[in-house]
Amino acid sequence: MSKREEVLQALFERLLALKNVDVRRNEVLPLKIPASGLVVLRDGNIGEPTILLSPPCFLYQHRAEIEVVVQQTSAADNDVQLDRILEKIGQLIMDNVTLSGLIDHMHAAPPEFIEQSVDGGLTIKGATVPIVLEYSSINTLL
Repeated sequence: MSKREEVLQALFERLLALKNVDVRRNEVLPLKIPASGLVVLRDGNIGEPTILLSPPCFLYQHRAEIEVVVQQTSAADNDVQLDRILEKIGQLIMDNVTLSGLIDHMHAAPPEFIEQSVDGGLTIKGATVPIVLEYSSINTLL
């Protein structure tokens, strides 16, 4: 398994610790959002590495994305549920910023909020949270 995939899988496994929230990876958003909310980890953009020589080492600031979506009966309920899930994600990140030593550091950038009306249905509220994963690898493909 490549370092990139190992890091993303470790982050995904951390997100699975969210209680009562459906957590997925790289999946299309469903037509109906689960009542408990939905969290989708996207691989994001690994970006161009900084290269150190002798021996070669590639330093990455990989920007993955976590999408959080809720669909409750009112705007106020959407706000509360989305905030709770974002708080839980923030705590999961703070509790293990190195993914048990796999990476040098990770942190969340501020979320970008969205709201989507659904014809004949409940409004969907969501947030996209960029997660910066800092790590090194000995090869751009490993």
